[in-house]
Amino acid sequence: MLQWKHEIRRRLAELKLEPTREAEIVEELSQHLDDRYAELLAGGATQHEASRVALSELCESELLARELRRVERLIKHPSVVLGARRRNMLGDLWQDLRYALRMLRKNPGFTAIAVLTLALGVGANTAIFSVINGVLLQPLPYAEPDRLVHFARWSSSKGFLEMDFTDQLFAYYRERSHSFESIAVYDRTGFNLSEGGEPERLTGATVTYDFFHVLGRLPLYGRAFLPEEDTPGNNNVAILSYELWQRRFGGDTAIVGQSVNLNRIPTVIVGIMPQLFEFPARTDLWVPVGLNPQSTNWHLNPIARLQPGITKSDADREVKALMEEYAELRKWPKQEPADYAVIVTIPLIQRLVHDVQTPLLVLLGAVGLVLLIACANIANLLLARANARSREIAVRCCLGASPWRIVRQLLTESSLLALMGGGCGLLLALWCVKAVSGMPSNEVPRSDQIRVDLTVLLFAFAVALVTGLLFGLAPALRASSVNLYEAMKDGLRGTTSASSRRLSNVFVVAQIALSLVLLVGAALVMQSFKNLLSVDPGFRPENVLTVRLELPANKYPQEAQVRSFYEELIERVQNQPGVRSAGLCQWLPFSGTNLGNQFTVDNEEPGPDQPLPIAWIRDVTPNYFATMSIPVLRGRPFQQTDTEKAPPVAIINEKLAHVYWPNDDPIGKRISLGRASWGSTLMTVVGVVASVKDKTLDEESRFYLYKPFAQSVDSEMSLVIRSASEPEMMVSAVRNQVAALDPELPVFDVHTMEQAMSDSVSTKRLTSLLLTGFAVMALLLAMVGIYGVMSLNVNSRVNEFGIRMALGAQPRDVLRLVIRQGMRLALGGIAVGLLGALWLTSFLKSLLFNVKPTDPLIFTGVALMLVAVAFVACYLPAHRATRVDPMTALRCE
Repeated sequence: MLQWKHEIRRRLAELKLEPTREAEIVEELSQHLDDRYAELLAGGATQHEASRVALSELCESELLARELRRVERLIKHPSVVLGARRRNMLGDLWQDLRYALRMLRKNPGFTAIAVLTLALGVGANTAIFSVINGVLLQPLPYAEPDRLVHFARWSSSKGFLEMDFTDQLFAYYRERSHSFESIAVYDRTGFNLSEGGEPERLTGATVTYDFFHVLGRLPLYGRAFLPEEDTPGNNNVAILSYELWQRRFGGDTAIVGQSVNLNRIPTVIVGIMPQLFEFPARTDLWVPVGLNPQSTNWHLNPIARLQPGITKSDADREVKALMEEYAELRKWPKQEPADYAVIVTIPLIQRLVHDVQTPLLVLLGAVGLVLLIACANIANLLLARANARSREIAVRCCLGASPWRIVRQLLTESSLLALMGGGCGLLLALWCVKAVSGMPSNEVPRSDQIRVDLTVLLFAFAVALVTGLLFGLAPALRASSVNLYEAMKDGLRGTTSASSRRLSNVFVVAQIALSLVLLVGAALVMQSFKNLLSVDPGFRPENVLTVRLELPANKYPQEAQVRSFYEELIERVQNQPGVRSAGLCQWLPFSGTNLGNQFTVDNEEPGPDQPLPIAWIRDVTPNYFATMSIPVLRGRPFQQTDTEKAPPVAIINEKLAHVYWPNDDPIGKRISLGRASWGSTLMTVVGVVASVKDKTLDEESRFYLYKPFAQSVDSEMSLVIRSASEPEMMVSAVRNQVAALDPELPVFDVHTMEQAMSDSVSTKRLTSLLLTGFAVMALLLAMVGIYGVMSLNVNSRVNEFGIRMALGAQPRDVLRLVIRQGMRLALGGIAVGLLGALWLTSFLKSLLFNVKPTDPLIFTGVALMLVAVAFVACYLPAHRATRVDPMTALRCE
């Protein structure tokens, strides 16, 4: 382009134009001639022929005259100046874009590396944001979801906890509360469906009649429940989910008004809910709860809709006051405020996503660090390119280009690069979102809401645009302030200025510091997950299969019938090939369901103002402990003689024995459920077993009290089978034995104990894997960044190294010099990163188990690993520097 500008300026010299007019004409015609020259070359012309033809066209055509007339017209008619300026701005932008595309096309290696790096950073950020947008930010699919709240007990150590209502307490709140437009309750349950196909266990919920009105969603077909249907004996009606209606009944609307057998009870289908409505999660159908205002059984989950204009704090004050009034009315003992006596309301969405909110925010911060590292990496690459183009930029400045024009051109190139990387990153994000949205809701709640919508697209575009400005601004400003004399002098030798090296060094230090922060966080979470997996659950989960059954009460109304069915089932299963032992338990560990009750030890109940302790109650058969490999530490397990006619007995876990009989033998002691003054049955402790984990591996052991199944019969039980080989191979045999006893009885919740334990840590596993992946990505980017800077440093100092060696320096001296300079940068980044990690890792406390956020071994190990990586990245360019030919360097000088 330089030759065109010289020729055009020569022909304009005699016209004595103003500098601004001359610069405008020169820039426009030079670009035109440059494009024409490239076109002629592409057509097969030689460089000399293409140059001659382009210049001849300038002489013979009216290009010069047309440009002069255009500028003159703008001067004579000021009214068109504004429009012309706008057209010029668009023309300049189009010119910048064309030039940027040409420059990127001329450097395919650089373009590919930069686009790939940005695609990883932008894609990871977009994928995580799409998950956060769907899980945390998208409103619930109900009417005015910000007015929906859930009741919870507040614990200062554990945050909010679930809260159950009794029928009586719910009636008390419904009658006296004024902060809520309406209150409803629900309870998770299951139903056996035995008609219209194979017997199937349905996940259901019992709800109050106004449940759907509280949520603001009514049935798609049919109607909601009526108030009179919310009473015992009148609640044999149901509403189907859209998915169950399609899957089991073929989407036939005629099912509304018809009767089906649920738990062998004729139930009329009165409605069908819209698609994707499944509150509580994964619900197949809803039936009225059938409230009994005299019931004191804690099993109902309350939700409410706030009155318009009522704030959450107003509702909290009323909720707490009503609970205190009810407790005084019932003469309850006072609870410790530090425990969970403070009743509050929480937004319904917070209850649904509470377990994954912190991990998702941590992951968003991690991918943000990865993006910053990628930006620093690409900024270094652009800075190296700007140094290589310093002579070109200096020539443009000498020919009249302003600093702003240079900055605009370079920012256009970086923005175009960012948009290309963002487009590829969006494709990566689409793939990741598709994988995450297919996960079960127990791992990622509201996974059906995760998608790449307009919000996510705008986020990806904004991230790409800001990224382009972020990594392009510093090199652009540095290039625009180039020293013309130094650039013209050094450009011939390809040297790099000291200021450019300092800026590159800053980027490297930032990369290493950010990488160390991310690596420390990932190492802490991984160590925490490793500690979690090493926890002894109190039993051996290998080769254990579990299935669940519920006998319908109208077919098995007597306890003797229930007992006979399960005894025969155990005998049949134990006789199957490959079965070592089998037993029954009411609720298994890691099932997600608990049944707790207050208890009294040796009739020594606390005072009336003192709360009773709570133990998890489990009804089990004699072979349960042997099947689960739960050690019996003292006494004996249950025996076949512990029948309903034998004296009541119980087995307690090690923690309960240690707390209440720390220096005494608990065998033979007496324990009862509830207060002794209530007339509860006294049970004799006959054994002590090891404490087991119940819900998660990182929880504290709870009090457990086991009772013989024969003395406390339940219709819903879990069958536990220990096999000699793969437990999955026993599934069909168990189903056949159940069908032989009752062909209408479905088997459900079929899984191994190892699967149940794995599901309990699924969120922590996913978090640790993603954090580790991001940390490895950051480490690779940092390594590439150090290598790039050291390579640039070596290339710009080739003459210096040659002269040093010509004057007697040994290769090892040059090697030591380069490595020392690179390691100085690495150590500086590590020092800054350690300070940042000490501050940021304090936010990871809720994700860690048996590991301190400031673990010195992890901090030291990560720092040493970064030192080793930095040494490798420095050694390769340093080794290349030792092979510089001194004679070549001297000839260049």
